[in-house]
Amino acid sequence: MADPSRSEASLTRIELREELDRSLAHYATKADLAELRGELKSDIANLRADLIKWMIGLMLGSVTTAVGIAVAVDRFAG
Repeated sequence: MADPSRSEASLTRIELREELDRSLAHYATKADLAELRGELKSDIANLRADLIKWMIGLMLGSVTTAVGIAVAVDRFAG
């Protein structure tokens, strides 16, 4: 006589593991998160470097413009 607590539709341990792996495949692992963290740190460092370059360039442009205006005012007014 068959065990009534176990139906034919029940999954075996292997089938259950495969189903669990399929359903959890889209979640990130610790290794995935560590890799993403490294990529983000690298991107932030590159962004900082680019921002500093832009700031230096803008400051030099502002100083050049201010000196040019001062020279022009001196020549025309002086």
